[in-house]
Amino acid sequence: MYKTEKEIFSQYEALKKTYDYMMAKREEIEKFVEEIDFKSVTFIGCGSSYSISKSAAISARMRVGKPANAIAAGDLMVNFDMYKGILKDTLLVTSSRSGNTSEVVNSIKLVKEKLQTSCISICTSENSSISGLADLNLEMPWAFDESVCQTRTVTNLYMADLILIGIISNDNSLFDDISLAIANGEKYIQSYTGILKEIAQKSLWNKVVMLADAELEGIAEEGALAFNEICQLSSNYYHITDVRHGPMVLVNDKTLVIIAVSPAEDSYQADLIHDLKKKKAVVITVSDKAENVWDADFNVSINHYGNLCVAGIPFIFVSQIVSYYKAIALGVNPDEPQGLDPWIKL
Repeated sequence: MYKTEKEIFSQYEALKKTYDYMMAKREEIEKFVEEIDFKSVTFIGCGSSYSISKSAAISARMRVGKPANAIAAGDLMVNFDMYKGILKDTLLVTSSRSGNTSEVVNSIKLVKEKLQTSCISICTSENSSISGLADLNLEMPWAFDESVCQTRTVTNLYMADLILIGIISNDNSLFDDISLAIANGEKYIQSYTGILKEIAQKSLWNKVVMLADAELEGIAEEGALAFNEICQLSSNYYHITDVRHGPMVLVNDKTLVIIAVSPAEDSYQADLIHDLKKKKAVVITVSDKAENVWDADFNVSINHYGNLCVAGIPFIFVSQIVSYYKAIALGVNPDEPQGLDPWIKL
């Protein structure tokens, strides 16, 4: 068994541990946040961590009641002076697998030295470089991925960001939805692995388009990155209707489209799916509909969550498992993609 496969299928076991850990830290996090006077929240990361930071920033803006931003750590490291206005009086939040990526470490140093900003680190490694810099460390080693490409780690960091946001905003409905997603996780995986494996191995697609909106923006972008890294096929993310504005010309019978259908609207999204099918794309919808009302090639049905961000937890599994089985079909080692390091040291 490849490490990637093991890590994908063990992610809900890890998610349960992460949920329990974060909730046990709730009082400590609340006390920490109460003692600092922050005017905004800024999430930073690299690669996968930056993608999920984008989703976290949107979720925080909706719930915390303060401005929230996501900045790529490498961008911040190189262009620090351009971001000083945004970073003044912010609460800095980093999500990382290793805690040793140079861009993140250097960015934290800059922010703390020049602006005396408070920092929370969420990391799947213990005693990392970031641990010595952050003011509050949240460490989840059970979610660490040994394979180069992140799967289990991504899902756990994404959820940990949501729990942190829920704690800061005292949003108990968020915790309820997350608990439901975890409780349904193993059954969900068992229900859809077979058909998603078939789509990966029997369909002739060789490029991928990921579509999602709102709080699922960043986790969908991470889904596109999973295809780049795990099965090494071209993949891009767009907002759902934005695919019409240029990218649609590249959609054809060799395109797999995965859509996180928004529960807020039906007709515009249904029309888009119809147009994608006219171009002979293979379309997978992920929605809260029990039936395939979208006329997609396949609909992955998930629970309806009042907090849309929680749908990102089951949604990312679709990209992870399809890209994994596509790699196997292509004879690509999903654990060790050539030219990619698990984390970057400059």
